Amino acid sequence: MVLNRFLVFLFLTLIAPHSVWGFSLEQTGSYKKIALEKHLAENPQWLKLGHYHKTWTGNYHSKILGNFFLSPLGAENPEAELLTTIDQLFSADQSQLQCRYLGRMHWLKTVLPLKNEDLVTCTERDEWKKKLGAKEAYIIFAAGDLTSPGSSFGHTFLRLHNPENTQQKELLDYGVNYAALTGQDAGALYALKGLFGFYPGNFSMLPYHEKIREYTNLEGRDLWEYKLKLSESDVEFMVDHLLELDGSYSYYYFSDENCSYQILELINLVRPKMNLTQEFSNFVIPLDTVRLLNDDGFLESEKVRPSLQAEWRTRYAGLSLGEKKELRDAVKTPKEFKFTEKLSNKEKAEVLEASMSYMAIKEYREQKEFKDERYALAVQRAKLGQITGPMIIDPPASPLLSHRAMGAYFGYGSYDEKSYFSFKYRRAFHDLLSDDTGLSPFIHLEVLSLEFRYFLTSQNLDLTHFTFLNILSTSPTNILDHPVSWTVDIGTRPKLAPYFDFGAGSSFDVAQKYPTRWVFLGRMENRTEDSKYAGYAGAQALLMTKWDPHFRSLFGAKYLYSLQEHEFFWDNQFGISVSSGAHEVRVEYQNRHEISDMKGSYIYFF
Repeated sequence: MVLNRFLVFLFLTLIAPHSVWGFSLEQTGSYKKIALEKHLAENPQWLKLGHYHKTWTGNYHSKILGNFFLSPLGAENPEAELLTTIDQLFSADQSQLQCRYLGRMHWLKTVLPLKNEDLVTCTERDEWKKKLGAKEAYIIFAAGDLTSPGSSFGHTFLRLHNPENTQQKELLDYGVNYAALTGQDAGALYALKGLFGFYPGNFSMLPYHEKIREYTNLEGRDLWEYKLKLSESDVEFMVDHLLELDGSYSYYYFSDENCSYQILELINLVRPKMNLTQEFSNFVIPLDTVRLLNDDGFLESEKVRPSLQAEWRTRYAGLSLGEKKELRDAVKTPKEFKFTEKLSNKEKAEVLEASMSYMAIKEYREQKEFKDERYALAVQRAKLGQITGPMIIDPPASPLLSHRAMGAYFGYGSYDEKSYFSFKYRRAFHDLLSDDTGLSPFIHLEVLSLEFRYFLTSQNLDLTHFTFLNILSTSPTNILDHPVSWTVDIGTRPKLAPYFDFGAGSSFDVAQKYPTRWVFLGRMENRTEDSKYAGYAGAQALLMTKWDPHFRSLFGAKYLYSLQEHEFFWDNQFGISVSSGAHEVRVEYQNRHEISDMKGSYIYFF
């Protein structure tokens, strides 16, 4: 009996650690020695795995929070985290951590001579990855949505593609999204907390068809899909890292550390020498990140997935006034609907098809099914037979064709008969006179711009205008929908006098050869003039015309009432622009309080 106990003790202490468990302090020490000799803690991929970045002091810091680091010093010390990782992943009592840190294990297998007996089989994770079947990856760009502050510049996420999901089965792929956890916050509170990083953000994976439903159906945003030049091993490495990030988070900032920044971090993991995130300092625009990948030759293909709104707009644009009236009645009372206008069978079919298209959008908007209503319309349509061809949606211009977000303006003008040279820097993004190829039409979205003027007579250099945020969102009214167009403009005028202007109203598209949009707004202006508050209330009208993709004009007028001087006055503006690629020339004129300001400018987008 004593001999048996001695043999068991001998087996457990001397033999089992090397054969059954496969771990030993000697072997782990060997791995750590190699890691130190090869300076693996400075390896770019290890630094990407820990999301380390150098601070201004030259030290490393990671913004990943939660249960991610194994060493108490891990968030600040890549070497301490690496040595602790080797210690814990290759110790008998904690070996299952290998299944928790799949990304680290994926990398360690490529840089250390790991023995097979030191590797743990992760059955559940391996089976899940096999079902996922991800062999390819796509970056998806969702067009901007001005109705949501966090989505104004668009959004990017990834699609992990299983080659077995061909054609329409690609909807069974999985999407990888990074988003802020905002709870029920909305409006100004949502925008402010997002700007200053009060929301945690994390990665999530969900079926791709759910992302399509969210963007193309609910929000009416086109999706652009770009295949990334990644190997199967690269894609597996990204998936492994995503799995080990489960339960971790970092703080989300709308302006820089946002969805697109984190997607670039993920791509950086498999392409560490590219240092993609270093291309952006304090402002990361989703479209710019896609453009960066394209410029670096990292994109293989492009495909657009039009929204339900795009289909509806195409059908609606092809209807006559009489057909639109019938459309209104068909949508209002689909079960009892009967044609009253004298229309041909083909025109009736077009009305019914447009009605069903609109009902599909209505279902998503109201989160309510209209099966009976759609069926009633479908029955009427079926009776007319096959008399319309397949609907062809003109593909929108690629967002990669849009101008760059930053702009430098060089101008010469006259203000109140005083000549000046001007320079303006705009951080982002687009204004009404710029070419909107690849962007939403007739919108203004300007963030962080500075304009300086040097007056020739007085030889003074003045900061005449600082814009913190200037948005004009225009959505045209039609016979069924009456969306609100709105504007917000925040900044300072000369002598850093602050202002805050806002307004709301309606927009109308004019059915002419040249795309034209009228905008009518009620408007309130609040500003400081001569160190005193000055308020103005009134109305504004804008007429914007796109004569061709590179030639545009803008006419505007405000009729305002001064709350201090108790009198009305006009504020008029006019502008024309001609653009070509990254270059634009424009002339602008404004007259306010009988003071004229006329300026010609050359603009370079970069």
